Amino acid sequence: MAKELQLSDEHLYTLVNQDKQNAYQEIYERYKVAMLVYAAKRVPFEVAEDLVQDIFVKLWNNRFTVIIEERIAGYLFKALRNKILDFMDRDENAKKYINSLDDFSNQYSYQYADEKIRSEHFLNHIQDLLKQYGPQYQKILHLRMAGYSNQEIADELGLSEKTIRNNYSSILKIIRSKFSNVLLFLFF
Repeated sequence: MAKELQLSDEHLYTLVNQDKQNAYQEIYERYKVAMLVYAAKRVPFEVAEDLVQDIFVKLWNNRFTVIIEERIAGYLFKALRNKILDFMDRDENAKKYINSLDDFSNQYSYQYADEKIRSEHFLNHIQDLLKQYGPQYQKILHLRMAGYSNQEIADELGLSEKTIRNNYSSILKIIRSKFSNVLLFLFF
């Protein structure tokens, strides 16, 4: 093994092509930590470990057929980068697929559909009511329902926080006067 420590990466890979396991082990020891650090900055650590191992397993399994025409370090890091990109792509696609399945099942769930129809119907009535009071009230209610705070709404609309608070209070009074408190409690 001490002899392999003095050899260049390219010479070591030539020995790997000749089925020399010590040369392969030396390449592994030279690059595994750097590759793991590189990968762990981009993907979870457990995934990084798997990706690095995959690169080295592939290097060994294809030692007789893969011809590396560049520095071994460049080859290893390019291969790792591609593995990381493949993982990210698969991971993102998996998330999208799972989310689409959830959306699909929710969309066709009778209970959810019934609840959704009632919610939309109720919200449409509120929007129709607020049309009588101007677009500012509609914007304030829409932003509040989207989770914005009074200060965030004030910043968005260029108004004072107190004006937003007073307008929102007025909106609630209008809605309460037209709809039952039970329904209002469910939505606010």
